[in-house]
Amino acid sequence: MRQDRKGHTRKNLVVNQGSIKALQRLLRVGSESEAVRIAVEDRLLAEKLASAADRVAERGGLIDVFARSACPRRKQFQAGPQRRKA
Repeated sequence: MRQDRKGHTRKNLVVNQGSIKALQRLLRVGSESEAVRIAVEDRLLAEKLASAADRVAERGGLIDVFARSACPRRKQFQAGPQRRKA
């Protein structure tokens, strides 16, 4: 297969046309090809970040050197709606 100067290679893919059009609109790009290229690059970045997070977790996680997470003034949020007392 022939590559252009940017390293792009033409590929024939079977994809959902509606999904590609929706992706193109969401990303506000002029072509379906550009939308697919952005989606592929975004996914590769997400995988790299997940891998890095896994490596940090394997080494014991992050250390809160300022102890901000243990601050007693920190407001605790509860899941679900809060009810008012009448």
